[in-house]
Amino acid sequence: MHKVYANTFHLQRSTFSKILPALSLVKTLFLFTLRDIPALVIPQTTFGITIALAGTVTLNTSQSYTEILQRIPLVVFWNWINVLLFSISNQRLPDSVLEDTVNKPWRPLPSRRITPAQARQLLLVVIPMALFTGALLGGVPEATLLMVLTWMYNDLGGADESPIIRNLLNALGITCYSSASAIIAAGGDRQNLNKDTQFWLGVVPGIIFTTLQIMDLADMAGDASRDRKTLPLIYGEGFTRWTIISFVLGWSVACPCVWDTGSIGHLICITMGAWLSLRTHFCRGVLQDKRNFKLWSLWTMTLYSLPLMRKFGL
Repeated sequence: MHKVYANTFHLQRSTFSKILPALSLVKTLFLFTLRDIPALVIPQTTFGITIALAGTVTLNTSQSYTEILQRIPLVVFWNWINVLLFSISNQRLPDSVLEDTVNKPWRPLPSRRITPAQARQLLLVVIPMALFTGALLGGVPEATLLMVLTWMYNDLGGADESPIIRNLLNALGITCYSSASAIIAAGGDRQNLNKDTQFWLGVVPGIIFTTLQIMDLADMAGDASRDRKTLPLIYGEGFTRWTIISFVLGWSVACPCVWDTGSIGHLICITMGAWLSLRTHFCRGVLQDKRNFKLWSLWTMTLYSLPLMRKFGL
């Protein structure tokens, strides 16, 4: 009997010893993308799903709600695997490790969950996975362009050169996520996106380019440690906040006009824009600016929902 218990114990111990490394890897991957899940994965999934749900407002041929809802996990995974690729590429570089030691010490590299060499090896696996995902679900051109932009942003130091280059690369990259999300949510057919959606995909980079500096406010200490040239470090925190407020309010008024929504759509967007603007002006400091950045993500999701508001006459 003692031998049976001993064998059972060793079997359970062996099973746990195999499971624990797998769980550790899952946690490491999650930590790589933790900040970008609310900033990118959720908003861009929202963009794609609302485009699909809006039917003939945004598509040449509408899809059934059941089909669209079943595609949500596919849209989420496409966004996440490409965010993972970018995050590993970004966080493995020496300057990024230095910055994260100041701003985000919980990330895999500064917390020593993984070494730069292991991150590079992981990237060799994730890159073909991202391309295969694009080939399977749609969005290969977007995934390919994202890799080029990632190389420019990280390895060529585009994110450090100037706030204009930094925001431009981010705007183009996020638009790739938006485009692929819409294509996958609409059934994988790029031609199903109508002219209004194509125009909207041209507006999105403008929104991002003119407001994304909000994420730099909470990261000033880390950015300064690596001599990254961001808007608040070059022109000052006050000027940066006023650029954010001006463009947020401007887009909050203009975007409902683009989709010709009703008074409710205008009211929702303007209210969200005003809330974000007030917080940006009055709520300052690292903790508050992190919350403001999360609110910025919610504001973009509000704008992304405008086609759906148009469909329902809001």
